[in-house]
Amino acid sequence: MGVRDLVGRRFSAHAQTDVLSGRVRLGLFGAGVVAVLFAPVAQVVHPFWMDLVTHMFIFALFALSLDFVFGYAGLLSFGHAAMFGAGGYAAALLIQNVTASALLVLPAAIVVGAVVAAIIGWLSVSARGIYFAMLTLAFAQLFYTIAFNDIPAMLLGVEAVTNGDNGLVGITSLTLFGMDTGSLMSYYYLSLAILAGMLAVVTRLANSPFGRVLQAIRENEDRVAFIGYNVDRYKIVAFTISGAMAGLAGGLWVPFNSTATTSMLHWTTSGELIVMTLLGGMGTLWGPIAGAFLVVFLEDSLSAIGNWEIYLGIVYIVIVIFAPRGLAGIFQTVRKNPHPKVLLRRAGDALTTYREKVFQ
Repeated sequence: MGVRDLVGRRFSAHAQTDVLSGRVRLGLFGAGVVAVLFAPVAQVVHPFWMDLVTHMFIFALFALSLDFVFGYAGLLSFGHAAMFGAGGYAAALLIQNVTASALLVLPAAIVVGAVVAAIIGWLSVSARGIYFAMLTLAFAQLFYTIAFNDIPAMLLGVEAVTNGDNGLVGITSLTLFGMDTGSLMSYYYLSLAILAGMLAVVTRLANSPFGRVLQAIRENEDRVAFIGYNVDRYKIVAFTISGAMAGLAGGLWVPFNSTATTSMLHWTTSGELIVMTLLGGMGTLWGPIAGAFLVVFLEDSLSAIGNWEIYLGIVYIVIVIFAPRGLAGIFQTVRKNPHPKVLLRRAGDALTTYREKVFQ
């Protein structure tokens, strides 16, 4: 069975309504309209907000890439920083040495992210659960060490490739059809368009026969293998698609940030990505996007306070206790039971459950 057969080409109208309900689709469309109208307002009020939201768009795309394999295939990857960083470094090297055209740089970042993910996935999918997570973490740290020590430069006999701990700085902006995207507003709309496009692609994949098999693998891997599916092949393809998206996010991040540093490849980047996905609500597609928005906003808002990580940790603890299914769970609870008394009772039940699990 080939990759084309795995991904599937026919999607029924019934299936397309399952992953995102009509109400959620309408909400996402409204959020998109607000995002389109937000930039001119932010340009007048304060461009900082446009910069912050662009940051959110890129990390929302990154979080969406993890949700595709974590939320739908049950593959907890602790190594997505490897694909994010590889895509970012590929974009930086192309911009510095070849071209700044987005039509070449971003596809190259996608390909590099996909290749790195395919290698890691092929070597890791035979493991399950925490063992899979540890393997992906180990491979990501391997890529981090390669970039940190600039091993490519040693192998090629040149002065620098990744430039070690100093990273690659002064990365210029992308061009698109001959137009410079260096202005904040241009990059804002470019990032928004790519995020919206990738959300549409992932939604279609999640609703396809391929996505249904991934969900079945998440629920009962042995049963899926018993009825004849090649589970490892599905996992590798899903991980490769996810890695391609992570590479694209890295390719977008480097021109926006003007630097490609080894911190992109570090395990803490993968950890932050998992926090975004869990806080938003994994397996919902829109939840991790909201989680990325929340985490980026909190980090930016609290960073002006001394020991801000303590306050950030408190916020995370509160959300985990009272909303174990993340922001998506809060939305679903409010939609089903909007009455304040019901919501307070749910919050009390969540606190009681947490105390029972911790203290008993």
